[in-house]
Amino acid sequence: MKKAAILVLLTGLLFPFFAQAQDDPACDCSLLVGNWVGEYRYEDGQLSRWQAQYSEDNSLSIRFYDEQQNELGSQIGTWECDGVWVKTRMQENGQSYDFEYQIQALDVFRYVYESTIGPVFTSYRQRAD
Repeated sequence: MKKAAILVLLTGLLFPFFAQAQDDPACDCSLLVGNWVGEYRYEDGQLSRWQAQYSEDNSLSIRFYDEQQNELGSQIGTWECDGVWVKTRMQENGQSYDFEYQIQALDVFRYVYESTIGPVFTSYRQRAD
């Protein structure tokens, strides 16, 4: 009987924490639509810059640049979002790549996402000139 009472007490104390974690709202995926720019410096010192265009029809294009803004390559493909994860299927030089990113933050100005295979990236909405 004592064990049951302790279990009920612990469940009552811990339930709000579990319920809160499950009630966290997902991000609004429509905020991804538009043009984004970002850069990331890897541990080896290499700098990667990109410009990504997420379209309403779920198409995606990304161009990569070096520090002098010379284009290094590009990828085209599709994206899907469930409010927590963004999954992309990209093509580059005849090769197909699938990527998954967990959304850390997303609003009209900033998109922070963590790669399943590595770092946290930040992109900023590109201003119209």
